[in-house]
Amino acid sequence: MDKKQREERRRQEDIALQRGLLWVAGAMVLEALLVLVNRFYINFTLTDAGVNAYLALGKWLPVLRNVTLIGAALALVWTVLQLKKGGKFGWPLIGAIALGAVSVCAHVAVKYQGPGMNMLFWLVAAWALLAMMFYIYQREFFLGAAACGMSVLGLWFARYGAAGRLESGLLTAGIAAVGLAALWLKKNGGVIPAPTPIQFLPKEGGHSVLLATCLASLAAMAAGLAVESLAYYLIFAMAAWLFALFVYYTVKLM
Repeated sequence: MDKKQREERRRQEDIALQRGLLWVAGAMVLEALLVLVNRFYINFTLTDAGVNAYLALGKWLPVLRNVTLIGAALALVWTVLQLKKGGKFGWPLIGAIALGAVSVCAHVAVKYQGPGMNMLFWLVAAWALLAMMFYIYQREFFLGAAACGMSVLGLWFARYGAAGRLESGLLTAGIAAVGLAALWLKKNGGVIPAPTPIQFLPKEGGHSVLLATCLASLAAMAAGLAVESLAYYLIFAMAAWLFALFVYYTVKLM
């Protein structure tokens, strides 16, 4: 690798790091908003101001959840259209992810109250870490971590039985989508065949570890949904799998 190539690689790495840090900054803003929701909606004070803040948030959080969900869906459609015609899709995709995150946070706060808020503080931090993985780590690990993380989150919802079935079902579908995407990418040599092809995964990769992770995540979800008492213990099992993934791909880089 000559000097020019090294400089270009360093420049690309700096750009990736800056983009990852922007997601971290966004997560910090979302965490700050969650602190406010926790203070004025979950742990509100029995004063006139405290009760008024609680009632206002109770009224507007469901509205925010629905509006941002619709916005995320529209932004995702825009992303697909831009991808198909070879246009720039970065900002629509970012918008879809950001709006989706706000919708999830509003939904969990309204439905699961205190326990949900405690989970959200960890979830937003995990989202920021996942974004950093996307930009500065291996894409195969990013997909595997996403599938494994969805299983952990889905198992958390599965502990609530029938009340958490919708969320668990959606996350199971998300894991299946990652698995199908991995198979599709493997078939296409890791390339997204848009008008301007995108090499998302390495061409030479067998992706066997990624596919095994998706299958393990689906199996854990199926077991957790079938036997609710298992869901709690399976959370730790999938967290251990996630740590093993991190070790595997770190060693693979060496």
